Amino acid sequence: MHYPENVLPHLRLRAFLRLARIAALALLCADLAPGWAATRRAVDTVPQCPPQIKLTASYLAPEKPGQGPGFYFQLENRTPHPVTLVAPLPSSAHWYAHVGRLWLWRASAGRGGSLVNALSPRGRMFVDRALRPSSKPPHTITVPAHGQHTWAAWTSEDPAIAYQPGCAQCNYPGEHEFRAVFAYAWLPAPGEHIPHLLTCGLRSNQVIMPPFDPPHRAPRK
Repeated sequence: MHYPENVLPHLRLRAFLRLARIAALALLCADLAPGWAATRRAVDTVPQCPPQIKLTASYLAPEKPGQGPGFYFQLENRTPHPVTLVAPLPSSAHWYAHVGRLWLWRASAGRGGSLVNALSPRGRMFVDRALRPSSKPPHTITVPAHGQHTWAAWTSEDPAIAYQPGCAQCNYPGEHEFRAVFAYAWLPAPGEHIPHLLTCGLRSNQVIMPPFDPPHRAPRK
């Protein structure tokens, strides 16, 4: 079926709203993959961090053949106290497609950091937490007061940030401009204590990505 051009943006927005409702569920289902099935997890929400704690990201082109692209991250702490985060950092990636004048969510990967309300970019974020502490201490990163932490991550080494902004059921023909938003949200298990733990969520700026032609849903007959 073919729709008039002035109708397509409205249909896409309606589809986006439906997808937004299941975005968090998709991330939670990913958490139940074999690697996580042994540890039961609970779902909670956290507010986003104040502007004094900021995560920024930028695109890195491949440095050598076969490496794949990467991202340069900077975590800035402009508070008078140190903050501690638990790896992986970022904990999730979220991909948005350019549709008219809007950037609409298309896919997510990782765990922790999806928005409770996709239409509220500064709203609360979902975070999953273990019901009991891990047998191994988590790997942590501490950013000193009025300090920063920078690092580069490559898609060949971290599948959660791989450039996969869509799927055959959630993309439409003509969508080839995408942006990425990286997020972090983590809470300890009951009884688990980590000094200076950051208990609010982070979302990065929108990172402009190279043009990409993802799989599209088959047209209706």
